[in-house]
Amino acid sequence: MAFDANDLSPHEQFVLDRTRDGEIADFSAIGGSSKPAIRAGFLRKLLLGLDSGWPVRTPGVRLKGVRIEGALDLTDCAGAGGAGLPALALIACDIPEPIDLSHARLARVSLRDSRLRLLIADESAIDGELDLAGVAPLAGDPGAETWRFRAHGARIDGDFSARGAKFARAIDTPDDDALDISGADIAGNVLLSDGFEAFGCVNLTGASIGGRLQCDDGQFLNRTDDGRGRALVADAARMGGSVHLRGKFKSEGEARFNGAHVGGEFNAEGASFRNDGAAALLLANASVAGQFYGKGMKLAGSLVLHRTAVGQNLDLTAAELTQTNGGRNKFGRVIDGASVSIGGAALFHGANVKGEIFLPDARIDGYLAFGGGRFLNSGDWAIRAPNARVGGNVTFKLADNGFAPHGQKTVIEGGVKFDRSRIEGALAWVNLELRGPGPDGAKGAVFSVADSDIRGSFQAKALTMQADGLIDLSGASCAALEDDLKSGWGADAAALRLDGFFYGRLESTGKEDRWRTRLAWLRRARFSPQPYKALADVYARAGRREDARHVLLAQHDLQTRHASSGPLTRLLSSAFGLIAGYGFAPLRVVRALALFIALGFVGVLAMDAQGALVTPAGARCGGAIEPALYAVDVALPVIDLGQQSLCAPGRAPGAELFAGLPLGETEWRAFEGAATWRWTHALYAIFGAILAALAVLTFSGVLKPKSND
Repeated sequence: MAFDANDLSPHEQFVLDRTRDGEIADFSAIGGSSKPAIRAGFLRKLLLGLDSGWPVRTPGVRLKGVRIEGALDLTDCAGAGGAGLPALALIACDIPEPIDLSHARLARVSLRDSRLRLLIADESAIDGELDLAGVAPLAGDPGAETWRFRAHGARIDGDFSARGAKFARAIDTPDDDALDISGADIAGNVLLSDGFEAFGCVNLTGASIGGRLQCDDGQFLNRTDDGRGRALVADAARMGGSVHLRGKFKSEGEARFNGAHVGGEFNAEGASFRNDGAAALLLANASVAGQFYGKGMKLAGSLVLHRTAVGQNLDLTAAELTQTNGGRNKFGRVIDGASVSIGGAALFHGANVKGEIFLPDARIDGYLAFGGGRFLNSGDWAIRAPNARVGGNVTFKLADNGFAPHGQKTVIEGGVKFDRSRIEGALAWVNLELRGPGPDGAKGAVFSVADSDIRGSFQAKALTMQADGLIDLSGASCAALEDDLKSGWGADAAALRLDGFFYGRLESTGKEDRWRTRLAWLRRARFSPQPYKALADVYARAGRREDARHVLLAQHDLQTRHASSGPLTRLLSSAFGLIAGYGFAPLRVVRALALFIALGFVGVLAMDAQGALVTPAGARCGGAIEPALYAVDVALPVIDLGQQSLCAPGRAPGAELFAGLPLGETEWRAFEGAATWRWTHALYAIFGAILAALAVLTFSGVLKPKSND
């Protein structure tokens, strides 16, 4: 319909009159199947103030319930002196042709509850609010109803509101954005909530939003088979306030906030994200000044937190997170939190996670809690956080409020890895169930804190784990070991790795911490002397020296069995243990000395009786010596009792000693009586010297465990 300024329709004249009076031109009361028509050319001339007889009073040009005929083109338009055009409000109107506000400046724009197909406002300037609440596509052929809005680099000094609006790109143009305000500068809030729907990407890339981004109960749908469809993109955007994706919020396709800055909290409580097999919610290199609140969040795909900085808590309590990786019961990496930084706690209480939680080099200032959750990644790592730094506790036990949506146990299927981590608080499990198979072909579950530094206590209580599981504590250290030896370490046949494990003290109480029971715990690991020495040191520091001695005796017994290089070495080491308890058993060495001297006493009597003990003059010794003192004098070379100077091995006159066995044609004889007694005397002296040395070492305490206090 061509526009003729001298031939206004009655409806246009009504608009002119109402605008002159500063009132809204409301046609909604007019019945009929079609709305009154208003020409776009008439509105353009009215807004531009080209006719002095058509004054526009504040609050601007406002129409309701009309149909706009023709394209409304206000490109590059501004008021006199660049002050801007009046406000434009087209409420509940049908607008078949595009509206183009590119590079224009208007006081305010509202298309509330209208039906249209395309609005363009690239680099426009709107001094107040831009209101697209309730806007939806104009009725057309089923499946071909589209409504798109683009405002690259626009400036909006108020809110941008699209509450309850329904945007849709064409089905055959997947690269088109349904709503595009990339690079826009919005002083107020962006409101895409209260039933908002978008089929196609909502693009906020690089936008600057002074207030909050509110998408509560909104639906963002742009999922594709290859997982590359983008539903909501706010990469490098800056939000002065919070991001709200709460309630019935739904995203299908990627929801991207990579490199974004959120001045408040990121709240996705109860939200739903879906992008199976790919990333569903991405905040890589993003910063969130407040907390990330995802309680009850449902996510099918990956949550990407690579190098993300969260100022307060990361709360995924009762979240449902799943990342499929092809095939039945095959899961992938559901949380990629490499180098994530969290200013508060990381909470997974009651979460149901299928896939890997990956937190290498994470920095968590508060505590890290998994209590009451289910973490399933059979045959692989369910939780992996090597080199993590945690400022508080790491716990696998129910929260203090008893929240347990999946039962009273924390269940992990697969493996847990905190190797080389530093935990400023305690590491604790209570009512934890570990299931296999584990990673790297392990038949059972694996829990590893190898080489970790735990500044608080290690609490191990009520663990369920099958016999082919593994707990790896090698190289780890903790301030105290507080465990339940009966139930805290899973099945008795489950393997432990304890080489290099250090604990400052034991806090187990009652009968459970008897040294025999603790030794049985040590024997579950492949033998190494260090765990035994570490336990002995702990007992010694606690004043339990007798328990420490038992542990060191057991260590040397096992070391003899495992580390001896040959039968002779094993024999000598075993003899050392039998005689002197490896230097830790004074009573043993006393008994050995007493037995040895008693044997010597019998030997002296036998020698004298056979005439093999003679005086320097060659006579039978007889009563010249005291047999017991003679045995002591020979056995203990450091003590000279004067007995050996009185008598020595030889042949008394008339003594009937064994003549020995001839050695060929020589005059030498083997086992000749006097010579045999001389050898026996010499060996007795040698073994006596050895026993004396062992006694000195034992009684001096050189080998005893010492306290480091």
